[in-house]
Amino acid sequence: MKDLSHQENIQVLMKKAPQLKEWSTFTGEGEYDHMSFIETIDILQEYYAIPDELITAKLHSLFEKCAKRWYYGIIQTNGKNTWSWWKNEIITKLANDA
Repeated sequence: MKDLSHQENIQVLMKKAPQLKEWSTFTGEGEYDHMSFIETIDILQEYYAIPDELITAKLHSLFEKCAKRWYYGIIQTNGKNTWSWWKNEIITKLANDA
């Protein structure tokens, strides 16, 4: 059996990853647990080797309602950023809104 390269291993893991419609979404409204959303994305990233670029490219689909409006405002001001950067922005936003 042929050994898979690192890139091939990542591709295999990505094929096993849940489809986007199965990922948690984030509204930013009410008593929503933003840390649960962040932890879910972190777990998906770790277990399925999902690249940072893919996660950040999918945020527009994971954010809903007021979170989506907030996201578009942030992206217009700050442009493309890492998942780590977005996590900090979510935490900061909700800490300030609480």
